[in-house]
Amino acid sequence: MGKRGLKQGHSCWLHKLSAMTSLSVFRDIPLAQKLEGSLLKIYKQDEYSSKMFLAYRVCMNDEGHPWISFVVHKTRLQIAQDPSLNYEYLPQMGMKSFVQAALELLFGKHSQAIAEKRVGGVHTVGDSGAFQLGAQFLRAWRKNLKTVCIVSCQKEQYGLIFQDMGFTVYEYLIWNPKKLCSDPSIFFDVMEHIPPDSILVIGNIVDCRFTQNQWTKLTSIIKKKQIFPFFDVPCQGLSTGNLEEDTRLLQYFVSLGFEFFCSQSLSKNFGIYDEGVGILVVAALSNQNLLCVLSQLMSYVQALWGNPPATGSRIITSILCNPALFVEWKQSLKGVVENIMLIKEKVKEKLRLLGTPGSWNHITEQSGSHGYLGLNYQQVEFLTKKKHIYIPKNSRINFTCINARNIDYITQSIHEAVMLTEG
Repeated sequence: MGKRGLKQGHSCWLHKLSAMTSLSVFRDIPLAQKLEGSLLKIYKQDEYSSKMFLAYRVCMNDEGHPWISFVVHKTRLQIAQDPSLNYEYLPQMGMKSFVQAALELLFGKHSQAIAEKRVGGVHTVGDSGAFQLGAQFLRAWRKNLKTVCIVSCQKEQYGLIFQDMGFTVYEYLIWNPKKLCSDPSIFFDVMEHIPPDSILVIGNIVDCRFTQNQWTKLTSIIKKKQIFPFFDVPCQGLSTGNLEEDTRLLQYFVSLGFEFFCSQSLSKNFGIYDEGVGILVVAALSNQNLLCVLSQLMSYVQALWGNPPATGSRIITSILCNPALFVEWKQSLKGVVENIMLIKEKVKEKLRLLGTPGSWNHITEQSGSHGYLGLNYQQVEFLTKKKHIYIPKNSRINFTCINARNIDYITQSIHEAVMLTEG
């Protein structure tokens, strides 16, 4: 074959190869349905100069920027300027000092469970990492647990993690839109119908005020049905301003000797949202049981992310292990919570002075930065389309987005929404 024939053959081969490669292996992949962020996208597209977005996930300061404790800012700078800092990979389970400090924050420094060495933890990449790690373990080692029931005051994102792992997931909101409160009766209705051998994920239910009889009933059902509890502690200290009060349910369970998992997120309460610092906490009957579980979790960590990020955990450890910095951080948390309570009081009072129909006590009866306004779909639509105030359809807003510059416009708009859509 001459050179010309070779060239033609080569050209033909290239043409066939081009035709083959033009068919993408991803050609059958559709665009995924947007899970969140559509409200924020609409807000950003709005050209109205005085538009407002009241659904940010993070705590905001009076200037409308993400809140960060001054002690965290100060500690971050000190760590960055430390010439002796070793930038080696962290251990797969995380720094021992960090995990220990986080456990003491969660259960108390003088916790009997810590003294007995039956609680431990793994440093994870945010709270989603904790749920993914916990779900992987349960799927592999507790194959009888096929159903996950999530109980919270809001829609939680980690239901998707359990679904992807092959669990059947049911989600229940304990917020009662008719009574305008977190309703313990909804929680116990779920508990009565939850299948035996299920995983019960208990989200943010700080506002559920259980009586002692209800506490007893709850633990009795869990024991009888052999339910495995998986707690979520997303922002300890930012709900009530009291670190111990925010983990009361968790402390009650560990005092009774229950075994459970807990996702402990430390990003929001330290104001380091970009670091994604979390821990999967394990409570076991004995130290021997705990060590076996932690050893298995380490193998999953190796496959998932290998080594956790260091900066956030270094900042948190420095603060929790320094008494002076710890007190300063607790005071900053208390200040944020007091500011949230003040904002809610002002919103309620302004609505009362405007003569807005209905009771607005539910605003101040909810704890934490986020809470329900108790508006219906029509009222939310009015605020979004007519007043350029963007809030979720369930009217659960971030109260730290309200400040002295916008509170009058927001409350007046809520008043108009209620008056115009009444009946």
